Amino acid sequence: MSNAPLLLAVGGVDSSHGAGLDADRDAASAFECELHETASAITDQDLFEVRRVEERLLWNREAEPLLDGGRVDALKFGLLPGVASIVEAARLVARARHGDPRVPAVVDPVARSSSGYRFWNDRELVSVRDSLLVAGPILTPNLDELAELAWADRSRLDDSDDARVDAAATLLRGGASAVVATGGHGPERGDQVRDLVLQPGAEPVWIERKREPGEGIRGSGCRFATALACGLARGNDLQGSARAAGEFVAQRIREASAPEGR
Repeated sequence: MSNAPLLLAVGGVDSSHGAGLDADRDAASAFECELHETASAITDQDLFEVRRVEERLLWNREAEPLLDGGRVDALKFGLLPGVASIVEAARLVARARHGDPRVPAVVDPVARSSSGYRFWNDRELVSVRDSLLVAGPILTPNLDELAELAWADRSRLDDSDDARVDAAATLLRGGASAVVATGGHGPERGDQVRDLVLQPGAEPVWIERKREPGEGIRGSGCRFATALACGLARGNDLQGSARAAGEFVAQRIREASAPEGR
């Protein structure tokens, strides 16, 4: 895979292997990206609860040499479990965006686990808004994360396209270079999931796909963000990369929901 684009992924190690770097590995392999991963945290969790999160400090010492060498084609950040990790991620995002060449940096803002455990409380959310957001990442929030980061009414995001666009625009004003807000956690109209792509100075783009049973499976956000980063690493545009990422996640959901042996 020597000619494959290189993706640097920072994220958590999930003891149950459902999300985090395991999901990043799956998506990178599917999109034929070479993956260099570094763990920001070690978690003890399963489908029902997160029992322990150990922040792994100084992960940047593994990530930075790759940026120094100019080999990285895209960055992807998942779980950033504390203020120190958030600030360091902000520094690397800013460096990647202003380097030569410029490198796309995708952040999946993992505020809480699927089981409800909060990775980010008030201190972390302030740090995200004050440091990470202004560094200019491409954000891939689900609707819960979009509401938290943009101080938006969560129920309105379920009911109104305009509310989703307004919330995403708030994140652009805060410094994000683009927002891809995924709709899988919302009660979408009929059997459709609608992802929103919003970039500065551009009209909102809605990407629709069929809702799959089990749309909220663990690791779907990790896979989406990594697939998106792989598309950008290949030089594809944001809209096309988002569409391919959504189709990939839908495929994985179908596979997970299929009867065993079929």
